[in-house]
Amino acid sequence: MLRDPTTLLAFNAALQILVSSLFGVLMLVPMQPWGRALRSRVNAKALLATHLDWLMLAFMQLGASFIFSRWPATADERTAWMLVFGGWVNPLPYLVRGFGIDAFVFAGPPSQRAAALVAAVSVVAIIAAWASILRRFAL
Repeated sequence: MLRDPTTLLAFNAALQILVSSLFGVLMLVPMQPWGRALRSRVNAKALLATHLDWLMLAFMQLGASFIFSRWPATADERTAWMLVFGGWVNPLPYLVRGFGIDAFVFAGPPSQRAAALVAAVSVVAIIAAWASILRRFAL
């Protein structure tokens, strides 16, 4: 397990950018003549939102990594792990919406409620992590 939160965030951000880029390539499949059968089965706009959200959350982690490196008092392993968790899980509502589950609403079948709950936990993790970073700043 990585113990340096700065390295953890930088590595995870790079990994997330790679995965998002590969996901972007996969999103092209339904647009090909041979992939038309998939077009009606996926919500391309929701998948695009997933792709972009993963990229933006990777940039957020790079920003936190920069802050950790410049202001060492802000660096904390638990905070870094909360950002890693949020970075991967926060786009879940868009991802599952791409396949017909509306995780933006805490209602409906158990799968929808579970996805909405996990997404809500990721939002709390991101907010708590940034509050922790700001609290550690010595101004």
